[in-house]
Amino acid sequence: MTTENEFSQFTLEELHKKKKHFKRLQIMMLLLTVVSAIVLTITALVKHNNQAYQLIPFLVIAGIVFPLIIFLPIRKKIQAEIDSR
Repeated sequence: MTTENEFSQFTLEELHKKKKHFKRLQIMMLLLTVVSAIVLTITALVKHNNQAYQLIPFLVIAGIVFPLIIFLPIRKKIQAEIDSR
């Protein structure tokens, strides 16, 4: 079995661009999650709907935890490939 990184075919410039792209994507998902949670909380307060608070944990999982699970290993692999050169 080979231990070659799947990002070994890219140039250093492309790797830096991909790393920046994944970081930006992760931050955008985080910001959208925070904004959505704030909007959901304000709407629940205004309409006196306590059931809307039940959606916030799912929103946090989808918007914060999921991108960390997906994008962090990708960024680590890209950084490992950059460091190996």
